[in-house]
Amino acid sequence: MDWENIAAASQAAVRQAIPSKWQLPAPIEASVTDVTGVPRSCGLLTEQQLFLTEQTADVLVKQLQTGELTSVEVTEAFCARAAIAHQVVNCLTEYFPGEALTRAAELDAIFAKSGPVGPLHGLPVAIKDQLMMKGKAATFAAVAWHKNIATEDAALYRVLTAAGVVAFARTTMPQTGMMLQTVSNLWGRTLNPFHRGFSAGGSSGGDGALVGMHGSPFCPSTDIGGSIRAPATFNGLYGIRPSSERIPKGGLTTSAPGQVSIKVSCGPVCHSVATLKLVTRTLLEHYKYIGYDPSCVPFPWQESIFLQKKMCFGVLRDDGVVRPQPPIRRSLDETSQALRAAGHDVIEFAPPLDMWEVAQTTWKLYFQTGAKESRALVKAGNEALTPNFDFYTTTYDIRELTTPEVYKLNVRQGMIRRTFAAAWAATATETGTGRPIDALVCPCAPSAGFPHEFPVWWGYFSMWNILDYPSTILPLKGFKVDVVKDSKDEDYAPRTNSPFDKMNYEIYDPGQWKNQPVCVQIVKQPYQDEALLEVTEVVDTIVNGKK
Repeated sequence: MDWENIAAASQAAVRQAIPSKWQLPAPIEASVTDVTGVPRSCGLLTEQQLFLTEQTADVLVKQLQTGELTSVEVTEAFCARAAIAHQVVNCLTEYFPGEALTRAAELDAIFAKSGPVGPLHGLPVAIKDQLMMKGKAATFAAVAWHKNIATEDAALYRVLTAAGVVAFARTTMPQTGMMLQTVSNLWGRTLNPFHRGFSAGGSSGGDGALVGMHGSPFCPSTDIGGSIRAPATFNGLYGIRPSSERIPKGGLTTSAPGQVSIKVSCGPVCHSVATLKLVTRTLLEHYKYIGYDPSCVPFPWQESIFLQKKMCFGVLRDDGVVRPQPPIRRSLDETSQALRAAGHDVIEFAPPLDMWEVAQTTWKLYFQTGAKESRALVKAGNEALTPNFDFYTTTYDIRELTTPEVYKLNVRQGMIRRTFAAAWAATATETGTGRPIDALVCPCAPSAGFPHEFPVWWGYFSMWNILDYPSTILPLKGFKVDVVKDSKDEDYAPRTNSPFDKMNYEIYDPGQWKNQPVCVQIVKQPYQDEALLEVTEVVDTIVNGKK
């Protein structure tokens, strides 16, 4: 069977798994770009289902753990909404509501007898295709692996199961796993709910689009170059990329498992800081659920975090490679102003290195064998390689490296980390507090989204991967792209030190971006995940108001 038929059959299987009662009577017209209101306007969900699916995970868990809600009713509500979401943004690779409702009923029976099973008791959650689930396909968005049935559960899924989640679907990711958009020959293209002509992000784009449509209360996404934070950013969600060494890696599907210079992390995309804290704590306390895992550090959760009443934030406005578009620059200005108005200090922070060179080092570490594993997997399915992936590997001159070349890059990575740590420590002379900055606020990306196939600059995400600094994504809920305030700077002369700045400048049109959510990124140094979450909560209260 050729790849086109395999893809058609795979995609049809997902659609056919949707019960008729949750099938839209007709496709949404292509001219309708914003589909965030479809679950409410389509008439297929009850008022109770709409209400439940628009609650944050932390709120739902409290009601599940007191018996105010049952897992069955919450699971059915999210199964329904996810089905509608898939029909308008194409975010699922597998859908199994019957199995999920059986699991939910089992949890309800356990609850009636002995109480909740864990901190996520009864929550329905969609699981990214990359995380192995025993008996389910882990395709890695590759045609050759369309029947790659897992024989074990990923460590992270085992944690979530022990904590009480109900898995009801699998979400999409891009071919090769190394793109900030989500498209593959096997599963098609995942669309942005706010503008279906824009990317949902990647590689956890299925997660971002689904949670953005309130089709899952959170999703456990993965990130090696922005794959949690890009979907969170472009779908207006909260997200966190924890310190990678604190997350177990077992059972994550990949075509190149031997790359350990830059390690993958896992964290939630969701709708509140409280959910970030709830889920991240569960993931970082993995050893309580699955015991010791040799792929990570059993670093105890820091229960008591003391924050100074008055903090000093650094603001990184521009990495010197790609100038952020006007809405992003204004969002940093307004966030800085809000922090100062709340009594905190803000100082400027400039990258201490050539970030174009850092990006080149990062990409060469990603693909030390010249991406031959990714190319071989694609070839095995007789499918075409996505042009976007080819663009990046060509731009960064990806080729197979010798052992001495890899050693040299690892030494370079160590130097990058030392230089950044020294620059962070040196801010103590500027903050006025006698200590370094308490956190860094910076762009998530140089734009608030991008059209399909546009080669977006990863640098504002991937710099924190090579450094392994934990970072959160915080949506600015009251911020809207304004065609006047955020008009294009017609006099700007794009930089020539990379190909990305000119493209980023030329494509911008405030009219096209006006419906996109805008977020900021907050960063702390490694292993300060708990403090990062507390700082994020402070900033969230300042910029978005009391919860």
